[in-house]
Amino acid sequence: MRFFSVAILPFSLAVLASAGPIVNKRASFTLQNGKDAQALNAKFASLSAGSSCTSGEVACVQGAFAQCVNGQFISTPCAGGLTCVALPLVNSPGTSVTCDTEQDAADRIARTGATGGLRGRDVEARAGFALQNGQAAQALNRKFQSLNANSPCQDGENACVNGGFAQCVGGKFIVTPCNTGLTCMALPLVLSPGTSLVCDTQADAQARIAATGASGGLFGRSESELEARSAKAPAACKAKKRDDITERSADAPLVRRIAQTDLPAVGSSWANLCRASGGDTTTGDPCDQLGPIGGINALLANADPCAQQGIADQMIDFAKSKGIKNKDALIKNAIAYAKHPRNALNINGVVPSTPFCQKAPKNAELKGIAHAQLDGVDPGVFGAPNIALFSFGQPGSCPFGKTPDVKTCTCK
Repeated sequence: MRFFSVAILPFSLAVLASAGPIVNKRASFTLQNGKDAQALNAKFASLSAGSSCTSGEVACVQGAFAQCVNGQFISTPCAGGLTCVALPLVNSPGTSVTCDTEQDAADRIARTGATGGLRGRDVEARAGFALQNGQAAQALNRKFQSLNANSPCQDGENACVNGGFAQCVGGKFIVTPCNTGLTCMALPLVLSPGTSLVCDTQADAQARIAATGASGGLFGRSESELEARSAKAPAACKAKKRDDITERSADAPLVRRIAQTDLPAVGSSWANLCRASGGDTTTGDPCDQLGPIGGINALLANADPCAQQGIADQMIDFAKSKGIKNKDALIKNAIAYAKHPRNALNINGVVPSTPFCQKAPKNAELKGIAHAQLDGVDPGVFGAPNIALFSFGQPGSCPFGKTPDVKTCTCK
């Protein structure tokens, strides 16, 4: 039988022997890391999309992660509920720039021993800017409603355009769509003055703005504004209005009012025909991009009014390309797609009709074709989360080539 002797050190002594030098080393830079992160966050608060920068520099610009390319910041929005911040490293000297919640970022900085929140300021001063932040976010969201992909802009400017995160490059907005179920919008910062642009759910965004004390929902519209807008709807349209349409309320949440359960089938019908077509299904990935991905995105409430027609035109272009064996079936599918209703959302208590595209289609097969309106929408009010509400009779309330008749609430 063999015997083994083991020397057992007291637990506390073992810990001190192994961890002591590391703790001392970490303590020497931990507080400085926190202060450095605060200094960076304070610096980032003064930056805008047009700020000068050095190529390769990384920063946070209006809540988005930004990298300097050729002397100009190129921004990437953070995911829903997150904002770009500088954080202290834990195991080595330095900081990192990443997307995080403001509360978690503040907690991480506080654990270094640094006081004063994200930017080294007195946290008790939050109440002084909370309401202003909420109202500033509402003002930006109102501004974004009037923008489209062709709106003039300043290089480096960030905005929300047609529900997507947009950055101005060469005087033109380049739009990056948000993930399904999310919409680009301005949100109030929590721990410091200012706003950020993020992709978020509309319900969460409204809750964040309401928490600042700002009233009127995402856009800060008052009840009197909503009623005044309602009064502009032609009487003939009011007579057609369904009884189950929710009455307007300035504090009503912005949520889906009318659901469409057939959207997956719409996307797959095109994809199946496309894959069986015998054509070039590799270049540009037309089967998925015109069906389950781009095709469905164009049917969402925050899509550009002409996005659906654009997809239908691309479908027909593909049907007419070389090697296609089922041209007629593809064109028939494209026409059916162009007629499909778009999603309708409850906006501050009204479910508006979705605006019509105001330009001619590329292909003759789509001439006179327009998307249908879902049952239950208000026939006298048009709009979308990214388009200010307007009354029937204005441009966009009838398909291209037709004229609105306010006396009958019809398009002729």
